[in-house]
Amino acid sequence: MAFGCFSACCSVDASRRAANLAPPPGKEAPKTNLASPKEDSRASRVSAGASGDGGEQGEPGAFQAPAAGGRRRESRQVARTVGGKEGPPEATPEPRSDVADGVLAAAEALVREVRTLDGVFGAAACEIGFIGVSAPAKPPKRNPAIVEPEFEEKKFESSATGDIQAARAKLEQEEGVGVACRKGKKPEQPNQDNFFLCDTQRFRLCGVADGHGEFGHWVSHVAARAMLRLLLLELADADDLPQDDTVAQMFDTLHNAIKYDADWEGYDVTLSGTTLSVAIVDRKTKQVLVAWTGDSRCLCAKIAPGAGRSVELIASTADHKPQDPEERRRIIGSGGEVVRLQNDLPHRVFCRGKEAPGLAMSRALGDLMAHTAGVNHVPSFRRFALEADAVLLVCSDGVWEFIKNQEAARPVLTMGPAKVGEAVQLLAREARNRWLKEEGNVTDDITAIAIWGAPPPKG
Repeated sequence: MAFGCFSACCSVDASRRAANLAPPPGKEAPKTNLASPKEDSRASRVSAGASGDGGEQGEPGAFQAPAAGGRRRESRQVARTVGGKEGPPEATPEPRSDVADGVLAAAEALVREVRTLDGVFGAAACEIGFIGVSAPAKPPKRNPAIVEPEFEEKKFESSATGDIQAARAKLEQEEGVGVACRKGKKPEQPNQDNFFLCDTQRFRLCGVADGHGEFGHWVSHVAARAMLRLLLLELADADDLPQDDTVAQMFDTLHNAIKYDADWEGYDVTLSGTTLSVAIVDRKTKQVLVAWTGDSRCLCAKIAPGAGRSVELIASTADHKPQDPEERRRIIGSGGEVVRLQNDLPHRVFCRGKEAPGLAMSRALGDLMAHTAGVNHVPSFRRFALEADAVLLVCSDGVWEFIKNQEAARPVLTMGPAKVGEAVQLLAREARNRWLKEEGNVTDDITAIAIWGAPPPKG
């Protein structure tokens, strides 16, 4: 998909888009509803392109310069005008009474457990682990959160004792594993991305959670900590990757844990949620299981044989978008609407006849209003082999918004496993530069994790 293909779209104030705010009153435009066959054909083509895997192959090189012209940011949520008025949504969170007592008890226990670092790692056989942290500005109260400076690296905790930066450098240089998590240019919002990265004797685990909405940083914070805990417990004595239904149950437990944490801490997940993409690498067999909900894309790639040194895409996840036919059928069948507002890039999910939630993805954790309109948190799955000369990338859409699949993989592959730490930081900087070029004064939060199939050679 060419970067300049959306230059005809009318621009909306970029800072409001990055903050996930509704357009100002009077600037809403007529909608296009996917339930109707009269949708504008060009709009259909543009939106269908936005949901693809971004996998077009460019000319060889570290990065391809974007074409001239702007592109609308895919804001997570916007309001729309219904019945000639615009205002706050009629938000009714899902009642907790619909959750069985046993499920609720498990969610409560999980939330209480992962409040501390010892609770996350516990007695699990973790060789080394890192986890991103959203921090309160005035502890012990959860809100407000600390708003980091633009492009500052995410604060993180580690299971390592002593110098955790040295432990991180060792993981990069000796294991071929790197992570970058950088704050977007959004002055009034904290970094809403969170991540985890953990090695056990048998498995390598990583995950990226990209929060959205007013309290998305707390949702992604809980999601990263709680999912890592669930995985460590499940894999403690395992000699193989878990089954899909086992991981799907973890996502369901996590969704309920997020609801419980929000009730406990006093924040609202009616219109706040997070993506979550998880990769589990069997370090013995080199098999990989990827599970995801939302649009934090994962891919596996290597340099293809031959003189051209093109990037060969081995596997990629498909973003969960409401214009996908199967996703759309589920949403409409559940009483929701799939709408593309004029002068807006993404299709969005709305409760029928309501102004909200306007979510630009069809699956997410949290987002209780969207769940009443057909959005769910059921993960999709991919399994593949991570070859010795291949790299696995797990990134938030701060990377994928303006960088294609092969484009993102190329510098990581070219720089090699010994420089994976430098490569992910380069990728984050390039993603930021693309945002500034396209949007002018705003960037999304940016997270990139890279895992090589084989560690760098010793010595």
